[in-house]
Amino acid sequence: LRQVRFSPDGLYFAFLCNERHMGLMETLHTSREPLLLTLKWSKLDLEVLNFFWLPAAGPDYAELVVITTQGLEVFRLTFDTYVAKSTKTLPTPARLCWVEPLTAMVLVCTGPRTLQPFDFKTKAPKLPKFDLVLGHGQVIELEDVAVMPVYDSTFCIHADSSNGRVSLRNISNPTQGMPEHDIVIDIADEDVSIGTLRLSNVDNLLVVHCVDREVSAVFDIRHKERGIVPCISGPCPLGCGDSGDASLPWQLFSFINGSTIVDSAGGNVHQLKLDMAAVLQDFLARTPNDLAAVMRFLLRRTDCREHIVWTLTRALSAKPCLNDWAQAFAVLNQAYRQSIEAVQVQMALSE
Repeated sequence: LRQVRFSPDGLYFAFLCNERHMGLMETLHTSREPLLLTLKWSKLDLEVLNFFWLPAAGPDYAELVVITTQGLEVFRLTFDTYVAKSTKTLPTPARLCWVEPLTAMVLVCTGPRTLQPFDFKTKAPKLPKFDLVLGHGQVIELEDVAVMPVYDSTFCIHADSSNGRVSLRNISNPTQGMPEHDIVIDIADEDVSIGTLRLSNVDNLLVVHCVDREVSAVFDIRHKERGIVPCISGPCPLGCGDSGDASLPWQLFSFINGSTIVDSAGGNVHQLKLDMAAVLQDFLARTPNDLAAVMRFLLRRTDCREHIVWTLTRALSAKPCLNDWAQAFAVLNQAYRQSIEAVQVQMALSE
């Protein structure tokens, strides 16, 4: 048994044995015979790379996407008849793949530097291919790329350790998925190798881990200064809870699924969290004269009220100029009006 994936409601799970033998079972009735899946492609060298359940399913069925080295296949499990049938196949050679189940996005590597996105929220999932810019002789490796939702889009994020750079391409919106819309963040110091880079995402903040230096830096892709996405906090080391050993080399860590860190050596799985008070302190130190920018930053965070009140109290004690104060409250008033309008629309829809 290599992998198990539970359906969104937890009532079923899909499993993979060896390289290509798959099946479905009921979680609460494991004595019932499993449904074995017959894949469209039957080559001896076929390998299942990954699989996941689609989030948007009907009341009477669930759908499973299977990514193999020969293509992608969608299976529909009908609950009342306990039958699984293949409903869609998308042939494409694949060497590696990345999945984002919450947004139903898949990214497959079809060549040394070519990537092919698929959006299973649409009737025609296949999206245009694109190439990563790599050094001579380099090929895409599994840990160099991540697929993550940030704000309202899903991005292919390339951690270019050789050049100390992180590049984000929007793969959920074709109109934004062109090179001119890419977000490029320079991590490296001038003429100094930064080493291996890994990625996390917490509360729509991109966390870039410099593994060799064992420090992390925080970025908000919606906060730009002169067209550049600057570091808003860090670099700083990671703290570790009682269940882990913070002294372990970061090379032993696996950074997966946005905010999950797996410590294989210590046998622990950690959920990455940000100390927003500390992040805010760093951000204020870097933007001391832009109270409106700080308000916009905080409004993009969850549970931001306490931090907004603290920031305004701090700013009041510093006696800001009236223009800065007015701009900050204009941002807050606009957010308040938008919230009221959203509630009114929601109430109208529910009536």
